[in-house]
Amino acid sequence: MDERLRVLICGTGSAAHVLGGVISARGDTDVRVMSLNVVRANEWAGIADSTPLTVSRRDDVQFESSTLTITSDPETAARDCDIVIVSVPAFLHLQYLTVLAPYLTDGCVIVGLPGQNGFEFDVRRALGERFDSTIVINFESLPWICRTDEFGRSARILGSKARLVGAMHGDVSRARVADPVGVLQDLLGDTPRLLITGHPLGITLRSPNAYSHPPIMFGRWKDWNGGAVEEPPLFYQGVDEETAQLLEEISDEVVTTSRSIMRDHPGIDLTQVIPMYEWDIGCYGADIADKTNLMTALRTNSGYAGMTHPMIRRDSGDYVPDFTHRFLSEDVPFGLVVIRGIAELAGVPTPQMDRVLCWSQHAMGREYLVGKELRGRDVSFTRAPQRYGYTIDDILVG
Repeated sequence: MDERLRVLICGTGSAAHVLGGVISARGDTDVRVMSLNVVRANEWAGIADSTPLTVSRRDDVQFESSTLTITSDPETAARDCDIVIVSVPAFLHLQYLTVLAPYLTDGCVIVGLPGQNGFEFDVRRALGERFDSTIVINFESLPWICRTDEFGRSARILGSKARLVGAMHGDVSRARVADPVGVLQDLLGDTPRLLITGHPLGITLRSPNAYSHPPIMFGRWKDWNGGAVEEPPLFYQGVDEETAQLLEEISDEVVTTSRSIMRDHPGIDLTQVIPMYEWDIGCYGADIADKTNLMTALRTNSGYAGMTHPMIRRDSGDYVPDFTHRFLSEDVPFGLVVIRGIAELAGVPTPQMDRVLCWSQHAMGREYLVGKELRGRDVSFTRAPQRYGYTIDDILVG
């Protein structure tokens, strides 16, 4: 009988490449990669038949995949799986989880890496009554800053987080693998150090992309008049004092939301929700040259070096901002809107968050916030608790 650990990775992006290469390199794990994009799945499968996937790190450590099974068929992907790692954009989570659900075995460990805000809401929607028969772990972000160099063939880890915080739902004693967190740590390696703590809502509120990417976009483009620029401006390294102050104020609103919920619901642990500056230092401390404040931390993080705003190059050779990029298209409806919805349920005012959200929805041509309430026509396409009709009690005890 084959006792090998069976791991499914959902996606074909940079994270899926690194996960596939690092985990498969062990040689003792059955690693499958699923994409619902049949063309991409077939392309990678063809490459994998003859060429191993290599993953390199800045310290010259290199991983080379063993056997990888690449498929677009949910049944083949999910059969007898112990761990499912979901590493596709958040707007695809429900689609992937729904097609996999009929083939997932009770006790399967479903991991959002990252799950983004409200990941467990989509798992619950897809699995229905079987939600409590699974183990759900949601992590705050990816373990690394990474990129694909050549599709199906090579990827690179540009920086690793020192630690990665997550939260877990479910009865671990019913899991298909003993000590799911320990197994995940073994699969990823020594770093980042995985920390599972508190209620899953804490990860939804802690998620940094949701309240860093849209505000940085806002800070750079809020007064944009439609003119082009000669070069794409730097993203993190271009953060100025005004934008850094805005980031800190939004971070304060998120922390206040968590503390308000804990005050009203004794016994619920959301202490993993911390100020953005503390998060940045905790994850990237070794990569940050100047730790004076949030602005200097963002501007001197070597892992962020050279990253630019998402731009569209015009035929004339100059650039205009790309407001369809995931920094808005994903991090607003599956990030900022979710946090704003929780704050609304908790009765916490969020004036700075609202500034960014109002600008973002205008830039995207969407409607989420109307006045002081999340009741716009596009809320149904988000993961805000208002979409599901959830109350705070539903989220905390569900």
